[in-house]
Amino acid sequence: MPLTTADIGIQLLMDSTVSLQEIEARITARVFAAVHLPERGPAVRAVLEQLLEVLDATSPDGVI
Repeated sequence: MPLTTADIGIQLLMDSTVSLQEIEARITARVFAAVHLPERGPAVRAVLEQLLEVLDATSPDGVI
């Protein structure tokens, strides 16, 4: 049986929630490490900047 639009939407929301949780956990771990090892701060900031750049570059028509 083919997936409905609703099924696809629910799967996409579930996938995005899991991905966002993983991103949050990894960023939080890097930030906590940088608190104790300040030399890691610039690398953490670079990762955050890169994440935002990817979102900006892949946003169609400026959609956030």
